[in-house]
Amino acid sequence: MAFPLTKTNKQRMAQQSNFSSLCRGHLLPKEITNKDEVMKFMEAVDQFERIINDTEQIRIVRMTEEELVGTNEKGGLLDRYFSLSEEGHASLEDIRLGADLVRVGDNMLCLHTLSDTDDLPTTVSTDSRYERLSTDRSDCRLSFASPVGLMLPCNHIYNQYLFIEDSDANLERFEKQARNMHSLARYSRSNQINEEWIQEYLNIAHSQGLTSIRAHFNVLAWSSDKEELRQIKNDVGSALALMECRPRHNTIDAATLYWAGIPGNAADFPAEESFYTFIEPALCFFTAETNYKDSLSPFGIKMADRLSGKPVHLDISDLPMKKG
Repeated sequence: MAFPLTKTNKQRMAQQSNFSSLCRGHLLPKEITNKDEVMKFMEAVDQFERIINDTEQIRIVRMTEEELVGTNEKGGLLDRYFSLSEEGHASLEDIRLGADLVRVGDNMLCLHTLSDTDDLPTTVSTDSRYERLSTDRSDCRLSFASPVGLMLPCNHIYNQYLFIEDSDANLERFEKQARNMHSLARYSRSNQINEEWIQEYLNIAHSQGLTSIRAHFNVLAWSSDKEELRQIKNDVGSALALMECRPRHNTIDAATLYWAGIPGNAADFPAEESFYTFIEPALCFFTAETNYKDSLSPFGIKMADRLSGKPVHLDISDLPMKKG
């Protein structure tokens, strides 16, 4: 599971899909030449890493350059994304970013997005009960977004975006919008309803001290077979429905969102595909489950991955005791 941290600026945070770097003649922003900005960003990354690891509940490790771009012997994270392959050294693939179809090699892409509050459930939680492994006396708890994570039986990537902006500036802008809606309420009942929703958002933010952010989530699935892709589209829609979300098959911004999904390229994300929320409910859409990995210990037993049936070497005695 990778968590790219991307430095951007206020102007790029508000850009639309028609201002992607795909439509410009240069890729690198001006800020990349500002050494002070780079140093501030690296210090913020160090602080973030230290805070997460100090909790002792979860541990993150910074990826090396070889893990990102790969080597002559093994492909990196970028290689695997551009080829949509988990192979150690993926072959180069042609990428077609069309208005009606996004294709990577022989694979055709299918994109479902959660980019509007109208498509979200009324309530969210950090975890949910998994009925298949639960009993009357015990619960098997999985993350709220587990249906679109490992539980989704197809080739896919679940992308999660959190855009940390100036929270005070956001709330001030909402205050202004609420006043405008109040002034126009006499002309339309919808303006009055919008004012009530904005006021409720502001009341929650101020009363609970929450940070206003933007968020977006999408499921990028693919297949080389059209019939299988049609079935995958139905499976993704059903998985989102299990989360009480309204499935939205996105065909307009598929190319832009695939491009913005490049690890480290979140600054190219189109602002119109995000929605305003708070950090706490946005984190509920993160997946916590990961695939099993072989233990490095020479001692252990062979077990089977409960989803794929793949044999996994596990040390269930010495390594856990060594870790405490």
